[in-house]
Formats: sequence, C-alpha cells, structure tokens
Amino acid sequence: MPASSNRGAEIYLDGVTKRYPTSLALDDITLHVRAGEFLTLLGPSGSGKTTLLNLIAGFIELTAGSIHLDGRRINDVPVHKRGLGIVFQHYALFPHLTVSDNIAFPLTRRKMPKEQIRELVNAELATAGLSGYGKRFPRELSGGQQQRVALARALVFKPEVLLLDEPLGALDKNLRERLQLEIRRIHREVGRTFVFVTHDQEEALTLSDRIAVFNEGRIEQVGTAQELYERPVSLFVAEFIGESTVVPETTGDMAWVIRPEKAKLLEPHSEVPGGCLTADVMIQQSVYLGSGWKHEIVLPDNTTGVVRSDRIPDSLHGVNIPAQLTWHPSEVTRVSAPKRT
Repeated sequence: MPASSNRGAEIYLDGVTKRYPTSLALDDITLHVRAGEFLTLLGPSGSGKTTLLNLIAGFIELTAGSIHLDGRRINDVPVHKRGLGIVFQHYALFPHLTVSDNIAFPLTRRKMPKEQIRELVNAELATAGLSGYGKRFPRELSGGQQQRVALARALVFKPEVLLLDEPLGALDKNLRERLQLEIRRIHREVGRTFVFVTHDQEEALTLSDRIAVFNEGRIEQVGTAQELYERPVSLFVAEFIGESTVVPETTGDMAWVIRPEKAKLLEPHSEVPGGCLTADVMIQQSVYLGSGWKHEIVLPDNTTGVVRSDRIPDSLHGVNIPAQLTWHPSEVTRVSAPKRT
C-alpha cells in the first residue's frame, strides 16, 4: 500500500551491486529504510555510500539487485519520475533567480497554479527560517542560508523521500553544527524519509534515527547511534564510531573494545576489582576538559587509546607515566580483530 504523504516512503534495497570495469563499488547491499526515518549512510571516502545514494536517485544504473519505493520497483524509472527530493553539497542554486523563484522552480516545472505556488513557497520559507528573504538573490545570502534554500527547494513539492549528499561538507564547523540542528528540526516537522550521506561520525550521531556504516562497498552494521557505540559488531565499526581503546587478547584473533568512559587507570601493581581485566599502559598525557580528564595512553603493542575520568591519583598526572588500565568484561565489547598491516 502506498505511504501517506505525511510519513515518507519505505525504501527496500535487495542485493544491490554496482561494478565498474576495474572496481566493485557496492557488493550485494540489502537494506530497509523505514518510512519517515532519518537514515545516515556513514563511511570513509570510497566506501560506497554516495554510489548507493546515486543508485536510489537514478543517476547511475544497477549492475544487479533491485530498489523498491513503497513496494514499487524503480530500477528502470528515470530520475525525474521517481519523485525524490535531492540536495547536494554544492547547492546548485540559480544565481539569476530570487530565493522565492529558486524554491518555486520544481513547482513551476510541474505547471502548478501561481497562487498555490506562492502559498507553498511561503510555507517552505517559514520552515527553513527564511521568511523575509524571498526577494534576495543567492549572492546576497550566507552559505548556511543558501543551504537552507536548497533544502526548501527540495522539499517544496512534498517528496516522500529526501536524499542529501554531504550537504554540509562545504561549511565551517560552527555553521555546520547549527545547520545539523536545523535539518533535524525540519525532518521532525515535515515527516518525510531522509537518507543522508556523510563521512563525519559526529554529524551522523547528531542527526540520525539509524546509521548504516559502510566499508569497502559493504554495510558493516546498521543501528542507532547508541547501538553502534555500545555494541559494535566489528573492529572497523568500533574504531570508526567514537573514540576507543583496543586491547588485543593473547590469542590474537579477538580484542576488547573499551570506550573512554568504561575504563579506569590505576597505579602499577594496584589491587584490581574482582572480575576485572588489566593491561599495562603508559599515560602519554592528561588534559583537563572542565567536565573531567582525558588521558591519552599507549599499550604494549604501541597502539594508542583514550580514557576519560573525573579524577585519578596525583601520581598518574604527567608525561609518560606507567599505569594499569582496568575494565570489566560486562561493560565492554569483544570483537574479531583482523591482523593489522
């Protein structure tokens, strides 16, 4: 049954594969994007996330598999008939058109009545926080305002799905963080399905209902920010999402992934709480952050890690200080640990 316009559309990806003559960009991707959710495709450059977004949009063709939008197979449906809103990193605004005319562009192409266009454009201006900017030109706007215009233009024709390809990548850190909150607010208000691509883990954690972590053309894990942080299924996810200390087991094929707040630092040869495990480390340095201390540590195999604490013994403050790292197995995650090269 088709989705109602106020909840977005479901997207089903079944065995989606994309091969190029010399590379495999996506390898048998199966994913369900729920109606109305904010799903982020997260991964390093070249991991396949933008390729997947372009396949959903219809800009490139599948090698194998299928894409369904609310039960309708859209593999062979052209871009302009998929009814998807799309926002790119580079806003692609028309410099010779006003803000209102830029936003109205999808509606004028659909030959909607002028009065209806005016009402819809004004509503989007208000949602985007741009009321009163309609008569300005893109050159008269800041980067953040231009990005909000691009969002409004993509949403004005009420698409059930909005695809966003690193839309905040060209902005400075402070502006990017403000717009993250704006995008989250807009998503809540419009109730559509958002599929968002980024390589920025903090951005993904801030925005998303769920996150799909990509690595070398495959999805490593899909889950909420909390699930990915607290229960990573692989060493790649553990190291890509948030800070962690990775302590290898003596067998060499497994490792403990310890989040900064789940470990403690003790003086060497201290008594360890019952059931806890330990490793000898060197504290490289400790930095006071107001809410507590951040300690950068080095393990015996020369890998580095991070521990956060309210306070530690005075004897452990300094540079290159020997210490014991201790943790309880019930509070950390054990994952497969492929050999490092």
